[in-house]
Amino acid sequence: MPNREDAMAALFRQHYNELLRCARILLHDDEDARDAVGDVMARLMAAELLPDEDRLVAYARSSVRFECLNRIKRMKLHERMRRALPLDVSEQADDRGEEEEQYRLYQEFVRSELTPQIRRVFQMHYGERLKYREIAQMVGVSEATVYKYLSQAILKLKNRFNP
Repeated sequence: MPNREDAMAALFRQHYNELLRCARILLHDDEDARDAVGDVMARLMAAELLPDEDRLVAYARSSVRFECLNRIKRMKLHERMRRALPLDVSEQADDRGEEEEQYRLYQEFVRSELTPQIRRVFQMHYGERLKYREIAQMVGVSEATVYKYLSQAILKLKNRFNP
């Protein structure tokens, strides 16, 4: 019976391309697909128990599929949040003076009500248009933490400006 490292190495060598192809079909993005398969492989390596060798491939396929579906769900949620909180103040105000005042209020709120870390992540994502992965690397946190910070910021903004 091969040890855990051998089983994982065999899974990677023999099935990585298949798992990647499945992720690409679901996500329509090579980089996200590689990230999804890599995350699944990392979780399998860290798992205390692995399925039998004959079930490991099926388990990996299912894990990749669920990882991709979860990523799609997060993308949809992110898009819904973006639509729920229009950051383009020109949609909300009739004349230029009101637009400028509304924008100033947004900026003031972000400066005063968000923690420095959340404010930095929020500005990197919405101001600089960086992806979660890029922000996570630059700030030194996980992508899940970036998502959590952005969710908190959006919820606070929504509660303040769209009660």
